[in-house]
Amino acid sequence: MTTHRLPRLLAGTLAVLALGVTVPAEASARAAAAPACKGASCNGKNPNTTGCDKDAVTPAGAVARSDGGGPPPVQMRYSKKCNAVWARFEYAANSSFRGKLEIKNRNPYVFHASPNYAAYTTMVNADLATRPCVEHYDGVGGSWACTKKWY
Repeated sequence: MTTHRLPRLLAGTLAVLALGVTVPAEASARAAAAPACKGASCNGKNPNTTGCDKDAVTPAGAVARSDGGGPPPVQMRYSKKCNAVWARFEYAANSSFRGKLEIKNRNPYVFHASPNYAAYTTMVNADLATRPCVEHYDGVGGSWACTKKWY
């Protein structure tokens, strides 16, 4: 009987050792994939440096276009992983345009277009009602074109 226990003991030991090696590797992979923030802890943070931009999508209809129909459209971006939203210009444009992430019952996040890169706002908790807006800025302001729908 003793000879039958040895293979089972070895098999059990190898299984424990295999688990000991595998579990930390899986845990570190999960930690690397974890967002740097989630929900309200993302408020005011950069979507690119937190990694929230990696899974970001533009919800259907969440694009604001200027009244004149000219460029650039402003998209509202949503990260499910981070449960956060932000607004961005779809592409680089001259700085006579401004974008805004309007936040219901709070101060908006306003930003200017850039000819060198697609400008964007910092993030806000996706549980808040928000919508993207764009304006051809004439130095006075007040001619925002926003989506009718709040997201």
